[in-house]
Amino acid sequence: MDYGDFALLGIIQGLTEFLPVSSSGHLVIFQNFMGFHEATENVTFDIFLHLATLLAVVFVYRRDLWNILAGKTVGEGEEPIPKWRFILFIAISILVTGIAYPFKDSLETLFENVNGVRIFLLINAVALAVLPLMRRGTMGLGRMTWMHAAAIGLAQAFGVFPGISRSGSTILAGLLLGLSPREACRYSFLLSIPTILIAAVVQVPDVMDAGITFAAGPMITGFVLALAAGLVAIPLLVGVVEKGKLWGFSIYCALVGAGLFFITPEMFG
Repeated sequence: MDYGDFALLGIIQGLTEFLPVSSSGHLVIFQNFMGFHEATENVTFDIFLHLATLLAVVFVYRRDLWNILAGKTVGEGEEPIPKWRFILFIAISILVTGIAYPFKDSLETLFENVNGVRIFLLINAVALAVLPLMRRGTMGLGRMTWMHAAAIGLAQAFGVFPGISRSGSTILAGLLLGLSPREACRYSFLLSIPTILIAAVVQVPDVMDAGITFAAGPMITGFVLALAAGLVAIPLLVGVVEKGKLWGFSIYCALVGAGLFFITPEMFG
């Protein structure tokens, strides 16, 4: 890959990691249609992209992270959550998400072509269109229970499928459980921090085994653009969720998913 390829993948990762359209699904699509097959092998670059999106979350939610470090409550309004209770709930969500890990090798076959992606994108589209209509809560993080944390963790587990959005799944779960739009987004994005870190750590053995050459310039380019795109995507999604307009992303996923039934990578040689 050249600088342009790294830059494009960085922008795609930064935007789709947070917008509810599935970053993994989009990377599979671009890798298949544009010949970026090296990207699936270059796990070093994949870790770099994830760390860039991690920094984007840390910057946007720096106040909440500072409150956690300072032992203060997390959240806004009259129902914030105590620090240690919030950390416990995040841990519960992560543990429940971990049920997908034993199936990691089997699921990796879904990333080899767009056949699975188109199905999951259509499922993602239906979820984004229907689930927000079922409930719009006003609950703060302080009213969460461990059952709520477990349910959000389970929703996040579905994000391993290319085409199912991690952020979309967790935010929709939070809304269905009664969280306010802003607090559902807050929990989803703060949950992404340990999730992304764990995903990066899991990939380290692959990096050690592959012995991939470190292309500093292109990787830094992709990193910076992924970070910038993430900084744009996070507040954009929070605003969309608060306005109840996730249907726009639903239409996008439906169009892309349906289009993949008629346009195949083979058409591009």
